[in-house]
Amino acid sequence: MRPPLIGTLACLFFCCSVPLVVAEDQEVSLYVSQLERGKSEEKTTAARMLGEIGPAAASAVPSLVKAIESDEAGLRYEAILALGRINSSPKQTIPALNRALSDSSPILRHVSIDALSMFGSDALTSVPQLKKLLKDKEPLISVSAARAIMEIAPPKAAESDEAIAVLIAGLKNEHAEVSSEAVQGLALAGAPAVSSLQKLLGGSNAQISQNACDALAAIGPSAAPAIDQLIVASKAQDSSLRWHAISALGDLGPGAESAVTTLIAALSDSDSQVKFSAEQSLLKIGKPAVPALIQSLKTDNSQKLVLPILIGMGPDAEGATSNLVALLSSKDQETQRDAILALGAIGQSAKSTSPQLIKFLADERFPFRPAAAYALGKLGAKDAVSAIKTSSSAKDNPVLRLVSVWALLQIDPANEEYQTAALPELTTALQSETPLVRLEAAVALGQMGSRAKSAVPELKLRLKDNDPGVRMESLVALAEIGPDSQQAVAEIEPLLDNRDVALRPIACYALGRIGVASKHAVPRLQQLLSSRNSHEKTIAAWALVNIAPEPDTLKVAIPVLADALLGASNPSVRVQVAEALGKFGSGSPTAAEALKGALKDQDQSVRTAAELALAKLK
Repeated sequence: MRPPLIGTLACLFFCCSVPLVVAEDQEVSLYVSQLERGKSEEKTTAARMLGEIGPAAASAVPSLVKAIESDEAGLRYEAILALGRINSSPKQTIPALNRALSDSSPILRHVSIDALSMFGSDALTSVPQLKKLLKDKEPLISVSAARAIMEIAPPKAAESDEAIAVLIAGLKNEHAEVSSEAVQGLALAGAPAVSSLQKLLGGSNAQISQNACDALAAIGPSAAPAIDQLIVASKAQDSSLRWHAISALGDLGPGAESAVTTLIAALSDSDSQVKFSAEQSLLKIGKPAVPALIQSLKTDNSQKLVLPILIGMGPDAEGATSNLVALLSSKDQETQRDAILALGAIGQSAKSTSPQLIKFLADERFPFRPAAAYALGKLGAKDAVSAIKTSSSAKDNPVLRLVSVWALLQIDPANEEYQTAALPELTTALQSETPLVRLEAAVALGQMGSRAKSAVPELKLRLKDNDPGVRMESLVALAEIGPDSQQAVAEIEPLLDNRDVALRPIACYALGRIGVASKHAVPRLQQLLSSRNSHEKTIAAWALVNIAPEPDTLKVAIPVLADALLGASNPSVRVQVAEALGKFGSGSPTAAEALKGALKDQDQSVRTAAELALAKLK
């Protein structure tokens, strides 16, 4: 099972790192002294470094607030930026940032808006001034102010309408920085912005239509009323607009079922990026797309386009099982191979096909024996163990040997004999030319946990793999191996700043699993406590308490965990957070209050975890 924060959180444990905290306290004091008494350039540097430290530099807030009044524009900029990153003492910080909203410099007004938005609802007193900035002559300022209002204030019709109008205007701006801010703000506005966005689709300006597609994609399922307009845009002459529209349809999720036929047609588009987007969007729509995909399997020309999508859908493609079985006898070898792989991806629901797959595996003349072994492993077909053991000894077929030992491990993961045989083969497979082979090898090594520690050097190399799936699964594997992955810390830490929002939380998790050896990452993890992504914040907090659970770290991390306990949508995450608060929350009223609130959780497992955690705090 994957850990629920990615999948599953492992046991939490204390790791002593007192020298780190002492050093950090001394560092903050040094920078505060430099900020107050240093020369001009030294003060600016000190403010920047305090921002780099993040929430742990909360004691520097008074000095940074004072620095905002400086005559030095560079110092004011760094002080404002630091206050947003530290995200502490709102009663003292927010009035100072409100004053900075009136600065004559557009750059300083912009950074003040950003800093305030990091405080969320704590910055409600800033909304009146932000509303005034909606009329700022600088488009970046007015659009950023509108975006900040959406982040800070509960939706109110008058305020939302005014802010949405500014954001819509921002989408029409030729500067990417302005339109990007507008997309972020409209994503926060959600459904109320959809009707205005619909009007922008299909206009003469393709770039504006693309921006509207991006905003609808960011809004997600709530943008369903725009499906018909997106379908029209997906057929535009401009290839860039086509792929933006097709990508947006996927981000609407299963509710975009009416677009499936259009997306299947786009699989044959002349533009490779459009074809790729169509494939990804069908995968995002998922199960509702299966009936139309099954119809396409009946057409020879479409089979090769559709089969990879069914493979990617996995168990959701269960309804296609009988159609896939029919393709096992196809005269086209590529179609036959992909049908086998699709049945394997469906998994347990396609177990009835194992006798046919075993025949394929046992036939030494069959060209796709590795595919058959792979599928049997995915099916968990215990009746295939004998045949797979035989193929695992194929001296003249290294790929078949590899897939066979992998398949045995899928059927019986705890079998030490299979693990011992699989480890060297899987480690070698990380160098395969085929991305799917590398990915499945990384997954299997992760399932082996600490027993796969000898694979760490190769797994850390895969963190720079060309395939995003391989990068992610290699990172998960390093996390599951745990403390024995410490030699990969230097490669994992930079991923905390990766543009891939799905990768950053896993990097946090991996560093937390590795433990005290990840202490160099503590300052960056502390900065992530100010992330706008609540999931990312939660895992960063969990990682911090695993790496350095000293008083200063717990002070900033426990409130984040407490919020997650009451706000996380996944019950498994709430359970693990409750357990963490029970272990780390001794003496914390915030932890105790959150756990008491969780006693009323709708999920029984969460209530039980909260009750046990409270007992530990007593």
